[in-house]
Amino acid sequence: MYDRLAITVLVDNCAVPPLTSEHGLALWLHWHGDDFLFDTGAGNALLPNLRQLHISPESITRIVLSHGHNDHTGGLQDLIPEETWFVPGLAISRCSRHSGKPIRDLSLPEAGRRVLQQTRQHEVRTFTEIRPGLFLTGPIPRKSGEDCGGPFFLDPEGTQPDLILDEQALLTADGTLVQGCCHAGIINTLDYCRAQKPDIPVRTIIGGLHLLHASPERLERTAAAIRRHEIQTLVLLHCTGENSIRQLRQALPEVEILSLKAGETFPPAPIH
Repeated sequence: MYDRLAITVLVDNCAVPPLTSEHGLALWLHWHGDDFLFDTGAGNALLPNLRQLHISPESITRIVLSHGHNDHTGGLQDLIPEETWFVPGLAISRCSRHSGKPIRDLSLPEAGRRVLQQTRQHEVRTFTEIRPGLFLTGPIPRKSGEDCGGPFFLDPEGTQPDLILDEQALLTADGTLVQGCCHAGIINTLDYCRAQKPDIPVRTIIGGLHLLHASPERLERTAAAIRRHEIQTLVLLHCTGENSIRQLRQALPEVEILSLKAGETFPPAPIH
């Protein structure tokens, strides 16, 4: 019998004082006696938040990286993990070109690359079970036509779009789906998980869904997919967007929709 997945939010855009917030994501996962760090934040909040939560950085030996953007990989430079799991393409050079703003490098920082090279690397190329009842999707087929990207490019000139094909998610046997930014699209991700593991109905989604600038049409399609897959709980973080969360609450009154901050846990810790 598997334990239920327990998650502590270590890094998010919002934090419970005195924890530090930043635009990034890191989750501490406990599954059936194993601990994993899922993403590492942007690099300024992870260590101080670990200290506040009395988690030793040395205890972080296994890291799953959802994709290569530096708001998910920046904290890697401060850790000494033994094993890492990621999709090929994680360490490519990439940037964003937002209108009216300077070009911004989004690549895995060089110090993080050096840490990565010193670990036992698992390049996840297909749907893979990494522990009993713990699965990584690997690359997720893009079939839905969702607008999952943004002004992301592989070159500063903006001639080569970055489709962020290194995005992956984590699925547990208890039906919990953990997301980084969901650049592959939540519809694609849910459909792919159902195709790969039809015996595991996804009931909980936790993480960022990259809906900050989603159109009404995309939000309607997202809500329809969540309803079709009979999702019971959404724990929305990081890049989901407050306006999108409000609209999903209106569209999905039957779904429990939560927003957590760094320092909070899911399921919520009991009050004594």
